[in-house]
Amino acid sequence: MSAAPTSVAAVLRGGAAALAAVLLLAVAGCGGSDEPADGTITLPPAPSAEGTSAPPPAAGVVYKLSGDLCEKADQAPFADLYPKEDAQPLVNTEKLCVTRRTSADKSISLTIDADLLPNEAAAKLFVETGRRLAKRPFTDVTGAGSDAHWSGDKDDVKLTSYHGNLVLEVQAAANVADGMPDDVVQRLVRVAEGTYAKLAP
Repeated sequence: MSAAPTSVAAVLRGGAAALAAVLLLAVAGCGGSDEPADGTITLPPAPSAEGTSAPPPAAGVVYKLSGDLCEKADQAPFADLYPKEDAQPLVNTEKLCVTRRTSADKSISLTIDADLLPNEAAAKLFVETGRRLAKRPFTDVTGAGSDAHWSGDKDDVKLTSYHGNLVLEVQAAANVADGMPDDVVQRLVRVAEGTYAKLAP
């Protein structure tokens, strides 16, 4: 079986995403490199997910988080390819879940980062600022909240969106030797949509 693809640096990077984005709001005018990362891949845009519970209408919905996110996040879209989840997630708080799923010969790391903002306008600004300062190209998708978009390379694909006052960043990482599922974007869309539905007040 392949070694776990999640490094300590990757975990710290995922856990610090919210803080970094807030800090970036203050320096939005400074900009950054627009050069894409090496090995950027183009995956098909995800259609609206079917067969997944949809979150409630965003207008006026106010999320509140409690309990462990790994128990509440919807990991089902990856369960057919990677049926076994590690007994102990690497990180499991009310706002961050970092876990690994495995099959007989492959593994994938899933990171679900939930950021609560004061209201929907703040969540929208948070995501729009992240898009404006993105260091690698992104592609818009539908079916996973508002302003959903993904960016990625051969071993790391992240989907970002918001719904009401909640921002979700859902990321899959795999060893290059294991390979990334061809439909990883669609699966991340379904993870986000299902997680919004499960966390809805």
